[in-house]
Amino acid sequence: MAELQINSQVLYGTPIVSLQGELDSYSSARVRQILDALVDGDRPVILIDVVGLEYIDSSGLGVLVSALKRVGDRAGTLALIGPTNDVARVLRVTGLDRLFKVYIDEADALSGIGSGQI
Repeated sequence: MAELQINSQVLYGTPIVSLQGELDSYSSARVRQILDALVDGDRPVILIDVVGLEYIDSSGLGVLVSALKRVGDRAGTLALIGPTNDVARVLRVTGLDRLFKVYIDEADALSGIGSGQI
């Protein structure tokens, strides 16, 4: 098992949380805590870079959906960056690909934010 590595940075005023490894019942509480801290104020925008995410289970999906709902309740946006084929398949099978805005890479996501497409 690949332990989940979490890195956060702020680019052009936008928080980007990068996840590498496995987002599962063991690691989901840490991700929830980080995302909860970012959902503050009006119209939050959060990008989650999942390029390095190798695996996601139902508890990991639950964390992402919960954060999406909380951000949406504050008229903000949460988007995913670069899901691998495996993660994209899980999103597609669960129908979550219709809920999340997905970008190819950070530049694409930041461009989408700047143009109001996010």
